[in-house]
Amino acid sequence: MSPRWIRILLIIGIAAIYGILCRIVFAIEPTEGFLAIVSIAFIYTMPVSLGALVCYLGYKLDQPGKFWALAAPPLTMALLLFGSLLFKIEAAICVLVATPVVLPFALLGGWIMGLILDRWKDHGGGRVQMAGFLLLPFVIGPIEEQWEQPHETRVMHNQIEIAASPETIWNQIAEVPAISREEIPDQWIYLLGFPRPVAAILDRPGVGGKRHATFEGDVSFYEVVTHWEPATKLAFTIKADPEFIPQTAFDEHIIVGGRFYDVLDGTYGIEPLEGGRCRLHLTSTHRLSTRFNAYAGWWSEWVMNQIQGSILEVIRDRCETRA
Repeated sequence: MSPRWIRILLIIGIAAIYGILCRIVFAIEPTEGFLAIVSIAFIYTMPVSLGALVCYLGYKLDQPGKFWALAAPPLTMALLLFGSLLFKIEAAICVLVATPVVLPFALLGGWIMGLILDRWKDHGGGRVQMAGFLLLPFVIGPIEEQWEQPHETRVMHNQIEIAASPETIWNQIAEVPAISREEIPDQWIYLLGFPRPVAAILDRPGVGGKRHATFEGDVSFYEVVTHWEPATKLAFTIKADPEFIPQTAFDEHIIVGGRFYDVLDGTYGIEPLEGGRCRLHLTSTHRLSTRFNAYAGWWSEWVMNQIQGSILEVIRDRCETRA
């Protein structure tokens, strides 16, 4: 291996160690309340710091150039993301959500540090600025945690046409018998590890009845019926207990009912159409509590659109088979 390749690996390795240390410090119990993984400090600022570190080391240990300022920072960040998947530190969905953010911000950090080093290259500059970059996530994190997470609710709506009567559809939504894997359509979220729906059992019909919805991985949701209108409308609240849901079922940062995300209620509506068909509506309300709800909300809607869409397809296929 050539000396330059050794220098490149050394630089990437040092930067990777910084990223890993940040991940550890932001997640350990003693820093809870001061630092958080789902935060601007970690998801936005840490990549900037890492990108600046890669550029700084590249300029000092190798040679100044666009490779270290523009290419190496996002490349190093991408290698860290791949490693977090490989060693199961992060769930695939979290890596997918983070990638469009952390790669550009790592590039931004490298670009800024490149400008700094080019400007003060004759004065040995960059050391003070680099120290500032390294400390920046740990300064912003505690400041950020002083403000309460903003809460936002979003409504997700899906619909599907079914060639069956309202009564047939009602029998498939009031209580959902066990769903086999073969019945569930292929969706990206299930390939990424999200639990597939299994069944929904109702203890008694009518308002106040309790539905027990189960998913793969021993995931359970407890639902209380708030509207019961046979063949027309079914509504219920949804309660997810994050202490009960196995940690292996969801990533800790996106667990339903947790600090950052929750599903609050659901509603089925049956709309009769001409020709013996009906349109089945499925609506749910979600709570987002992050400092970047606009971005997180887009992903939550993408996920829920696939989950609700797959449930509606299962109901349609069952109803039309029986019809």
